[in-house]
Amino acid sequence: MKRLKNYLQGGGRFIAIIVLAVITFSYAMFQGGFVSWFVFYSLTPFLLYSLLLAFAPIHIYEVSREVTPSKLHRGDSAKITVSFRNKTWIPLIFMTVQELGIDRNSSNYQGRYNQIYFVGWKRKFEWSYELNDMKRGKMQFQGIQFTFTDFFGWTIRTKVVEEDKSVVILPKLSTIKYKPLQMQFEHGGVAAPFSMVKDTSLVTGVRDYQSGDKYSWIHWKSFAKNETLRTKEFEDRQTQDIFLAIDQSSEKNFEHAVDLTASILQSVIKNHGDISFLSTGEKREIFPKLKSQSRLEKVMQHLAVVKPDSKQSIDAILANEMALINAATLVLVTGELSKELKDFFVNSSKFARGIVCFVVSGKNEKVVEKRLSVANVKVIHIAEEQFENAFTEVMKP
Repeated sequence: MKRLKNYLQGGGRFIAIIVLAVITFSYAMFQGGFVSWFVFYSLTPFLLYSLLLAFAPIHIYEVSREVTPSKLHRGDSAKITVSFRNKTWIPLIFMTVQELGIDRNSSNYQGRYNQIYFVGWKRKFEWSYELNDMKRGKMQFQGIQFTFTDFFGWTIRTKVVEEDKSVVILPKLSTIKYKPLQMQFEHGGVAAPFSMVKDTSLVTGVRDYQSGDKYSWIHWKSFAKNETLRTKEFEDRQTQDIFLAIDQSSEKNFEHAVDLTASILQSVIKNHGDISFLSTGEKREIFPKLKSQSRLEKVMQHLAVVKPDSKQSIDAILANEMALINAATLVLVTGELSKELKDFFVNSSKFARGIVCFVVSGKNEKVVEKRLSVANVKVIHIAEEQFENAFTEVMKP
């Protein structure tokens, strides 16, 4: 049965048209009369058009696809507009346009996935459809399939036009109120580790020279007046290095964990903070000292495609990066606080300058909050609707 179907879909259709023409002509010849010849002449235009459609070259040009908006985040809706031009010399009856290569699991479709046109002599076409609730990742469009048929479906022609286009759906971003991290521990309030640096471009005053002052700091104008060594005073500026990592060893609440990670990066860089990022997946990547928007965009493109595919536990990965962790405040984003992670916090607290662990919970998920009484470590359970106050939560006792 399947073999017969494949045969009919190929050259069998052409043979069927010829047989139908022979049968109607033979019927008219042998039967005679008005009715039999009326049937023959009535079918002849349709048969001739079917034969013509079977051999005529199909020309579809200027195929393009526009995605609006151009920058998409998880949960957004997108409007896809496909335009093309028909330059086939014969009039076409019915044309079906269909997208190829879209992963239907990547979003919710709104409207029709394909479009049917009654063509005639029309040349220019435009077709729009919507994709709702986009999922993070990379969506690949491979091309457009055009299907042409005659009045009764006797002849079917198919033409595929390759028009590759990929769209990256970035993580969902929340506007986080930026505040320098300041943690409250069981032993009292402790400011998250800051390093004090002198901004030598901002002189705030002069003072008496002290042993150990740099030679370049001496205020030579005052020395010329009273021959007393005095030293310039500069503004002290606090810098805070944050080492941000995402747990890619757990699938639990992973999408929300990626969203929070991206939001923290955006907030810190927007407010000129010092932050480095560690991706802990199978292909581990470190993005040191992120400051510019171009570097942030590169990380966002990476976060758009990350998966919970780490073959190592997060505690083992962090243990290998202790040199970087010791020089900064570790901020870890995870969807699950495992026993191994707790043990890592206990063993590393004496070496780390400070550890903040955000444990992300999903919608309507009941969280049993367990306090972790370890010096220099703070664990914060946070839901998606609380992302805005992530830095504020760190300062709470």
